[in-house]
Amino acid sequence: MRLVTAIIPAYNEEKTIGPIVATLRKTPLIKEVIVIDDGSEDETAKRALAEGAEVIRLPKNQGKGEALTEGVKRGQAEILLFLDADLTGLTKEHIELLTMPVLEGSFDMTIGSVDRGRRLNQWISKFESPFAGVRVLKKDFWQEIPENFKKGYFIESALTYFARQKNLKTKGFILTGVKHIVKERKHGLWQGLVYRFKMMAEIALANFLLRIYF
Repeated sequence: MRLVTAIIPAYNEEKTIGPIVATLRKTPLIKEVIVIDDGSEDETAKRALAEGAEVIRLPKNQGKGEALTEGVKRGQAEILLFLDADLTGLTKEHIELLTMPVLEGSFDMTIGSVDRGRRLNQWISKFESPFAGVRVLKKDFWQEIPENFKKGYFIESALTYFARQKNLKTKGFILTGVKHIVKERKHGLWQGLVYRFKMMAEIALANFLLRIYF
């Protein structure tokens, strides 16, 4: 029984996208795997296609929220799984851990945090979860998010904020054994810091605007 659409926005993630898609394709709950190639200049699309994903190619980099929007438009299932494209160590069990609470109706949204080690997990997850890119949610909730906040890194703050506003039941999980490749490692120190600063600036602006207008 395949009930979940997995959506992965990806920008130059040829090193990690293949194993993620392969794991999803082996998971019975996943109806379809959609990779949005957000203007990549490497073989992200080729690697995703080789593992059986449906690939949407955007001609230029548009941003995370915009990429997710394109994926949701194409998806057929009513439950959505959002995944980052730079994860390592993802297993079928992790996917089931995240999806089953929503499928069973116990929670409206689940959030996955990467494994940072026993001592740091609980502490860091409290700060990371509101902005995490790994989530399971209902398509109906996605449709209620204002379009102006489905842009760039605004989307993760918006999902957390409106879930609270609507009193949705949410639960965070630490995905034991799952890591992600940090921006400084992927892009080099200085370029990675630029990307990180841009991400943090967008998150800060999104939270400011949400509190003003909503």
